[in-house]
Amino acid sequence: MTLFWILCAGLTLLLALIIIFPLTRGRAESSHSRNELNTQLYRQRIKELEQDSELGLLEDDEALQQELQKSLLDDVVTNETKTRDGRSPLTIISALVLMIAVSVGVYWQVGAHEEVAEWQRVSGNLQELSRKVLIEPDESVTEQDVRELILALRTRLHQDGDDYRGWLLLGRLSLEMRDGETAREALEKAIKLTDEPEAVYVPYAEALAMTGENLRAEQMIRNVLVSQPGNLEAWSVFAFMAVQQNDFEQARARWQQMLEIMSPEHPRYAMIQRSIAFAEQQMSSNQQAPVTGPRYQIEINTGTSVPYHPGAVLFVFAVDANGGEMPLVARRIEQPAFPLSVTLSNADAMVPDNNMSSRDEIIIKARIAPSGNVTDITNAWEGRSGVLSTSEDKQLSVIIDTPL
Repeated sequence: MTLFWILCAGLTLLLALIIIFPLTRGRAESSHSRNELNTQLYRQRIKELEQDSELGLLEDDEALQQELQKSLLDDVVTNETKTRDGRSPLTIISALVLMIAVSVGVYWQVGAHEEVAEWQRVSGNLQELSRKVLIEPDESVTEQDVRELILALRTRLHQDGDDYRGWLLLGRLSLEMRDGETAREALEKAIKLTDEPEAVYVPYAEALAMTGENLRAEQMIRNVLVSQPGNLEAWSVFAFMAVQQNDFEQARARWQQMLEIMSPEHPRYAMIQRSIAFAEQQMSSNQQAPVTGPRYQIEINTGTSVPYHPGAVLFVFAVDANGGEMPLVARRIEQPAFPLSVTLSNADAMVPDNNMSSRDEIIIKARIAPSGNVTDITNAWEGRSGVLSTSEDKQLSVIIDTPL
């Protein structure tokens, strides 16, 4: 906060110099220019008087010269007095005070002083928030308490960026709040700060899955389970990834593996049983309405020229290759992190009877829409596949590199 006020004072001083210095300098230069003009006119008039005197046209040329000198002196004195008045300290101080008052008034009306005050309050309350949320949690802890703790922790880490445990805690709290981007950034820093990065791999894989990087996340979890087959947290995240992809059969198998590792007295044993029942229920529903037709596994990435838009949404959809822009199937992915993998099938159909199987050939498109609306092409970018046959499943890559 001290830096904020130092910058404010520096900007105010700069603005004062920009406004006041040219004003006083301009007046001085204007007065100086007028004095030079008066002097030139005086000399020219003297020459004219000398010429008239030589021609005998003047009776008292000395009196006229004295009068001309007096007139020049009066003009110069008057201008210097005005210049001194224009440069008076009172005028400059008044202008400076007015400028500061206007600046403060504008900031008070449109500035974020309330948000800054709230940020200061939360940042100074880190110890109390840590005690309430982490050390002595109870039913009174709210989502707002967790968000305030995250804000206070981020502020502390901005000042002390070498705290491995702080970054790890920030990442785990962000995962709880479903903020995949913040969790990913925090856990990446934690990995760089520790000599045992494998201790961070499981939550980091969860953050990757949350931001759409399923392939990297799954490979990381598999590597952890090879070396630590009894890691319950890894198995839990592994099952969560399967649920994200609507693969309930795989999710059930992974939860079942967790039950084999856990004892019936484990606090989470009953919860895992309920998760298995949920997966079986979803599998039963899918069996009653089986999804047939082609299935495409699409690896999506962006070109180097594609700008980053924090609020952008990724749309992946298929259209008829023989004409028509109406999507047959579509997926919407918020806060995409590239590269990512997406599966398209008839289960993603906009209208059940109007799907990919009703066409012979399709084209798959991937579009980044900063507005979040697929029909709004403002600053949007797109990539597309070649023509694909709907008679077989396929794995393919799509690069987003074309502005719309």
